[in-house]
Amino acid sequence: MSFDSSVFFPVDNTKECSTLDLQENENTSLYVPVIPPNLCFASSEAKESQKFHPKFLKYYIENCMRVGKIRRIDFATREVPHYTTPQICAFIHFDCLYNNANTVQMRNDLQKSGKHLSRGFNVNEDSYCKFQHAYSNNTNAHLLFKINHKPIDTPKEYTRNIEQEMAENKLLIEKLQEKDEIIRKLMNTTSNIENNDSELYQRADDRTNDILNATIYPEPNDGGPLKMEDLM
Repeated sequence: MSFDSSVFFPVDNTKECSTLDLQENENTSLYVPVIPPNLCFASSEAKESQKFHPKFLKYYIENCMRVGKIRRIDFATREVPHYTTPQICAFIHFDCLYNNANTVQMRNDLQKSGKHLSRGFNVNEDSYCKFQHAYSNNTNAHLLFKINHKPIDTPKEYTRNIEQEMAENKLLIEKLQEKDEIIRKLMNTTSNIENNDSELYQRADDRTNDILNATIYPEPNDGGPLKMEDLM
């Protein structure tokens, strides 16, 4: 049974999740040299600081970074400079990448400098995730991403049935991402409507109270002071 990371991380619905058009057989595989053992995070879902475990990586990339839909992650243990013991690294393989500014920026960083740093995201007080170091005030806590230049090769020759299956699978993934993008837009629209309705109800309540007060406690007529016969 897979672990549900949604209890710790919000989904960044400000980033689109439609599929990014790529050249055929373009390498999209990523490499995380180390998942720092002292890496922690605070989020709008978790509130209190939590340790960032490797099992969180898939959900974070797909829903917080919104880079793309992951096919699988291969974890390994390697010797890493500046660490006295072997550390966990990760090789990330995608079914597709998402077409949004964050993904484009990441790909540009990888092409220009060979690396991309993810420090989390902050939409507002109700949707954020920020990395931090345990027992430290260091504000440079991040996950480091690089290009995986040697992804596991896929066979170049397929039988007809396998080719058809791969094409259908690609089409299905694109359709699913289109639906996810529609859902994302609907959620944002619903949120805006709820905010507008709240303001409308408040104005309506204020006006209703004014009418009720005027009915129950009417202003006196300009007929001078009340007389006993006025009350009979």
